[in-house]
Amino acid sequence: MNRLKRDDVIRAIYDAVGRANELREPSEQIACTEDSVLFGPGGLDSLGLVSLILDVEEAVNSVAETQLTLADERAVSRRRNPFRDVRSLADYVMVRVEEEGRWMADPLS
Repeated sequence: MNRLKRDDVIRAIYDAVGRANELREPSEQIACTEDSVLFGPGGLDSLGLVSLILDVEEAVNSVAETQLTLADERAVSRRRNPFRDVRSLADYVMVRVEEEGRWMADPLS
């Protein structure tokens, strides 16, 4: 597994936001900042969020050589939605990649 940096994750999210923005009106574009809302008022609808998450998964899995699924029971069981903004998504991806690395290092644990 390759070492993934937070900057790689942010770049993947910004790339996915850019693709999502191609389908939005100029006045509804999501800025590429860590505080930008991804889901909810001013953000994406459910379908747009799913598409963004899949884009991020694909990019992260390619760079880190993992098989992460970000939208699963772990995500929905969290007290705070990890998909609410860019910062929370990046933090969540980093936690999941770290968990994946520990699992791959000791698959019997």
